[in-house]
Amino acid sequence: MPPSAPSPRALVIGIDGGTFDVIDPLVERGLLPHIGALLGQSARAVTDCTWPAHTAPGWSTFVSASRPGGHGIYQFYDTQDPGYGARVTRSADLGRTSAWDWLAAQGRTLGLVNIPMSHPPAELPGYQVTWPLERTLRHCRPPSLLRELAAAKAHFQSDLATMFRGDLAYLEEAERNVAARVRSVRHLMTTRPTDVVMVVLTEADRVGHHYWHFGEPDHPGHRPAPEGSGWDAAVPRIYQAVDRAVGELLELVDEDTSVVLVSDHGLGTGHHALALHTLLEEAGLLATAPGEQPEDGAASWFAGAGRHVDFRRTRVYMPVPGSYGLNVNVRGRQLRGSVAPRERERVMEETAGLLAGLTGPDGRRVFQAVVPREEAYPGPHCGRAPDLLLLPDDESVLPVCDVGGEVWRPSPQTGLHRYRGMWAHRSPRVRPGRLPGTVALTDTMPTLLADLGASWPPDVHGTPVQAALAGDVDIPPADPRLSAVRADTGPGGAATAAAESPAGTEDVYTSERLREMGYL
Repeated sequence: MPPSAPSPRALVIGIDGGTFDVIDPLVERGLLPHIGALLGQSARAVTDCTWPAHTAPGWSTFVSASRPGGHGIYQFYDTQDPGYGARVTRSADLGRTSAWDWLAAQGRTLGLVNIPMSHPPAELPGYQVTWPLERTLRHCRPPSLLRELAAAKAHFQSDLATMFRGDLAYLEEAERNVAARVRSVRHLMTTRPTDVVMVVLTEADRVGHHYWHFGEPDHPGHRPAPEGSGWDAAVPRIYQAVDRAVGELLELVDEDTSVVLVSDHGLGTGHHALALHTLLEEAGLLATAPGEQPEDGAASWFAGAGRHVDFRRTRVYMPVPGSYGLNVNVRGRQLRGSVAPRERERVMEETAGLLAGLTGPDGRRVFQAVVPREEAYPGPHCGRAPDLLLLPDDESVLPVCDVGGEVWRPSPQTGLHRYRGMWAHRSPRVRPGRLPGTVALTDTMPTLLADLGASWPPDVHGTPVQAALAGDVDIPPADPRLSAVRADTGPGGAATAAAESPAGTEDVYTSERLREMGYL
């Protein structure tokens, strides 16, 4: 690095959907030289992530060292909206302090780029380019940052603007997006040095969702890739683009910098979609009525095929696609609640009985358990979770909210999230080597903080991975004062973002992008 740009103390590179199931074979083939070299110098392990295995709770868990019951983020949308609406989850919904607050309180500066669930930006020392789930140009701090990047020919587009749009020509665009994100980060690291830098590369997840079947001959949706398209090698190609990005970023740090490579969840084959609303309707737990539009205030996913969910006659519903959760339509809690509060437990038991023995088209059990939220998500934010969590046994099945049609259909995403993710940590204070078993995603941030000599609050679920740290690392004690230190959002932050997408209304642009991605 140039003398004017000192190396950061830590560099965190997030790979959304990153998995050793893909990375290890590509490393063995010599296709990921930079990632391969980094792994060889790192402590590394498969991670236990979150239920559901999803971007929103995954990255929120990483940055807060807390499970969802401790931070309250369960999906891109609020899963307990009383009016069945599509209220986008924002950074202020994180129900506790995060590593960024803890580091800032201890005098560290931060460079944060494209981290899911980080919008709107907070008042933190350094710079931020956030991850907005809405169309906005106010996703950076300082506000002039996007203009600065454009002037430096390092223009940055938000993740929402660069998502898959239903056109399989996206593969080459995704490769370009990875390169563009690194140009942005390179400019920021060399002109605005900070103590800690984190960037998330989301394209491996996007490509995996929509090209997986081309490279898997046994996939039920497999078809030959058009000649010259490269779609049969889409997943290796996007990982090679990520590898080039990792190589460029590693050039910007020295041997004393702690480097972490981490994912929010894994990714694997996706075979079938389970239309839960159709299944619930057949069981008499949900009712629909004729109509192309959802009931007033309800999200768009509660209508389809000429019908919409009739909440006044519905006892159980899936609040948000991808949440792997179900809500009881409780009177007094939900706007059109039909179930008396005293009947909630009985309806939950009836629903669990319906789903517990369900098998899919492949004959496999779909869910290993149907768990009350109190058991699945203990913590202060349990009440923000769906009433029931569906723990998948067959992770190739995607529960969807579709109204009407068949119960079973092909998955709209041919690659689906997995509970197991990946983590690697390189540092002079870390012992290299593959750790046996798994480590919790909650433990990866405290391990980095211990490496940096920084404290964290005692009311988190995570603790340092002791087996990864060298014996002479002095682990700081937990600091209870950090539980109360929370960065505020200033001008152009939460208030402005809320005004752009008023509470209780669905952002059509956001829903269209997520629908094209197969999330809705």
